[in-house]
Amino acid sequence: MDSVIKILPENLVNKIAAGEVVERPASVVKELVENSIDAQASDITINIQQAGRNLIQVIDNGIGMSPADARLAFEHHATSKISNIKDLFSIRTKGFRGEALSSIAAVSQVELKTRREQDSIGTRIVIEGGKLILQEPVNCPKGANFSVKNLFFNVPARRKFLKSDATEFRHILNEFYRIAIPHPKVRFSLYHNDQLIYKLNESTLKERIVSLFDKNYSKYLIPVESDGGFIKIYGYIGTPEAARKRFAEQYFFVNNRYFKSSYLHRAVMRAYEKILPADTKPLYFIFFQIDPSRVDVNIHPRKIEVNFQDADAIYQLLLSAIKKALAQYGIIPMLNFDIDQEIENIKPNEELLSDYQGIDLPEDYNPFNYSTQKNDFTDSSPAQSHTTPDYHREKKVPENWEQVLKIVEQTDDQSQTSFLDTKTPATPKSNFINHKGKFIITAIKSGLVIIHQQRALETIFFNQIIDQLSNTKISSQQTLYPIKINLNPHQLQLFYELKSHLEAIGFTFERMSERAFNITGIPAFLDLNEVEQIFWEIINDPDANSVDLQQMTLENIALLLAKSRVKLTGYRKLSPEEMEDIANKIFALNTSYSPSGNLIFYILKTEDIDKFFKS
Repeated sequence: MDSVIKILPENLVNKIAAGEVVERPASVVKELVENSIDAQASDITINIQQAGRNLIQVIDNGIGMSPADARLAFEHHATSKISNIKDLFSIRTKGFRGEALSSIAAVSQVELKTRREQDSIGTRIVIEGGKLILQEPVNCPKGANFSVKNLFFNVPARRKFLKSDATEFRHILNEFYRIAIPHPKVRFSLYHNDQLIYKLNESTLKERIVSLFDKNYSKYLIPVESDGGFIKIYGYIGTPEAARKRFAEQYFFVNNRYFKSSYLHRAVMRAYEKILPADTKPLYFIFFQIDPSRVDVNIHPRKIEVNFQDADAIYQLLLSAIKKALAQYGIIPMLNFDIDQEIENIKPNEELLSDYQGIDLPEDYNPFNYSTQKNDFTDSSPAQSHTTPDYHREKKVPENWEQVLKIVEQTDDQSQTSFLDTKTPATPKSNFINHKGKFIITAIKSGLVIIHQQRALETIFFNQIIDQLSNTKISSQQTLYPIKINLNPHQLQLFYELKSHLEAIGFTFERMSERAFNITGIPAFLDLNEVEQIFWEIINDPDANSVDLQQMTLENIALLLAKSRVKLTGYRKLSPEEMEDIANKIFALNTSYSPSGNLIFYILKTEDIDKFFKS
């Protein structure tokens, strides 16, 4: 009887293992550059062609390898980092498992030139698909020069699933940031298709962050420092002005290794909770220095998650360090008696306190007395009755009392036409209330309808844009004065991928320098005053950063534009005419959900309101 269980051939095993390590070109960049860091390199050059499909070259001036080590390095699980189980719990290097080079070599064509300082001549090795093709002496500088060509050449299915060049290069940039930030003393040069993307000199940590992301960060970075004995925490956090609704730079490093932690992220967010709106994210670059025996870095295949032995204590230390840093810079939202004792002696910012001088309060004012501030609409017996309100206080009549009254009085007088049966609701012009610029409330035959203002606008804009893009010839209006845009490397890659889509709807661009462009033409259906803000909203939109933009459809572009236009409007009060116009258009579209899939309006039925008030 034939055996069902079989031993896989070595070439297949290597390709499977390579698939676990080499997910995409960015994985190769990560592994090779980390090896250069571990090799004590002070100067690293990275050359990328076609987003890593055709070439990934990493050149360093590290310690290099002997001929024997150069060959052995490509064997599976060959490593210089560990030799016994104890070493696994004292790791201070980037890589240690020894599967990276063998996995890379299994799915590409690799050439290595390397030489140690004490050797007069170096070694050249060529490997294709995991097979040694050539090993010979060669003249080369001290260090290592890895060239990885034609990635996945022997696994065409994997190569086919790679995304567009711009998408893949964005992943490479993300890995580059994670290595360049914690090593400011290392010089880096990054080229893509022979264009210089980054030239980073030896610098301080703050200078490295600024040079990577935004020169304006210099005025927004607040230093953080704390020594908990068993762990040191340091780095930078951002002021509230630097917070973003999306894509805030947020980085944790333990012993200079990048990692993710939702638990420690909550500590950061908790420190900011009284300072920032709920939908914004602070930037942070936080480092932890700890004995390697107190942290397990071997719990994730890509080593981006770790386990701390004292996670709860680290959480509290991090929270305290950030609160202290914010307090020292005068960013104090309120007096908090629960904050750590080490913050108690920090002097308040006199400029902030001066804004609160001269406020007159009654002598018997007690901010903690809620007895007259609460209402309980639940049934209660006389023994459970609440404090009687002070009816002797002056009653203030609401300014819009007539409008409120009309809603109640006219509800029963509405047209007998069923709701949404027609394109226009039968509601009087004044029968609208705008609540905090967020919701439009109006009476209908069956009760009250509450419309989410921004979702309604998104839906209206989306359909308007779709109509114009579908039913008319796309026209572009030239700008009298060009709109200048300057892009960082990450934005530049996204822009190149979006450029053809934007041009297809009427944008025109003129290149001024490597990262600077002029917008010289805009779609005819856009207002000139909103173009620049819309452009940046699109560039920074999470949808534009998370999908393969080669697959974007007309609807994707229309949705990006619609969402961007809505963000410009913000939450603002609308006139009765504007509210009526929005309601009419939404009801005419006969849809309950926005293009993003969110509910646009909710009907509060009269019988439900009656139930609420029944005793």
